[in-house]
Amino acid sequence: MKWFVSGLMVLALAGVASAEEILLHDGSAVEGEIQAVDENGIRVSADGKTLTVAPDDLDAHYYYEQWAKRVEKDAAAHLRLAVFAYESGMFNQARSQYRKAQRLDKEVVKKFEADVLPGLREGVAARLLDLTRQAIKKEDWDRARRLASKILTQLEDTKAADEAREALGSVHLWQTTKDEERLVRSLARYLPKDEAKALQMQERITKRLDPINSRMKKAEHLATKALRTKSANRQKGIFQQAAKRFEKIVKDLDKLASEAAGDEALVAHLEEMRKTAVRDAIDAYVNAGQVYLMRRAYQDATNMANAALLLDPDSVHAKRFLQQTIFGSQMRSGWGGGRR
Repeated sequence: MKWFVSGLMVLALAGVASAEEILLHDGSAVEGEIQAVDENGIRVSADGKTLTVAPDDLDAHYYYEQWAKRVEKDAAAHLRLAVFAYESGMFNQARSQYRKAQRLDKEVVKKFEADVLPGLREGVAARLLDLTRQAIKKEDWDRARRLASKILTQLEDTKAADEAREALGSVHLWQTTKDEERLVRSLARYLPKDEAKALQMQERITKRLDPINSRMKKAEHLATKALRTKSANRQKGIFQQAAKRFEKIVKDLDKLASEAAGDEALVAHLEEMRKTAVRDAIDAYVNAGQVYLMRRAYQDATNMANAALLLDPDSVHAKRFLQQTIFGSQMRSGWGGGRR
């Protein structure tokens, strides 16, 4: 590793007329002239010195882009790039390379599907599951939810899927607990010191919100049911039902907040509930979109992303998914995952 670091320092300090930035996995960059890109990494030269920067030391997306520009025009080469993209979580890019390989040599792809793809999918799912376990251990519940959802929408036919479903149960329990704690804290700021008056306020708010709380639980149950469903056709439909229920709850909360203007305690409570409903609606829309994306229904996937962004134009989760759908529609290709 010392040799590698010193080699990069040479590249960084060298003046190369046709140099370009080589992006590294830690966010830094060095300059050099790219000589070749393949499964071994990027071979770079500067000031008369040449070294190969290994794939693990490169920014994965940058490496993919550079490799894709120079990949040999044969099926096996495209499949090697597809494997790297798949292992790096770039599922759309993997599908793109897979489709190109299919056009070049269907027999090579057929053998790949039989000999390599099943193990590759199991391996990727196992790694995602391990990352899910680590996130749960660190109590990084949002990350755990995203990782487990990715397994269940992209790799639902793998051995890791059953444990991913269990992990989502743990995440859901945590989120429910935290959401309730947050609501209690928001209400506590407005409760009068007089115990009797405080109790009256709590009862009044509870009475107004009980119907919505009941609908929230039903929508949450529906979203969880979708993640546990193995049929892709049923899964995307259930996700959309859940998303629409959450969306209706958001509208009802907004209406109730408008009617309750001046009631600071109730309005604050409604705002916290709204945040939860928006988050859950976006998750459901994106999960439905992921299923469409796997089936190469790009317009439907884009519609799901746009529906999520209507709820929150600043949602990073929805924006990232929209970028995936745009890339997928441009490639017009897909890598099947055994869905029916």
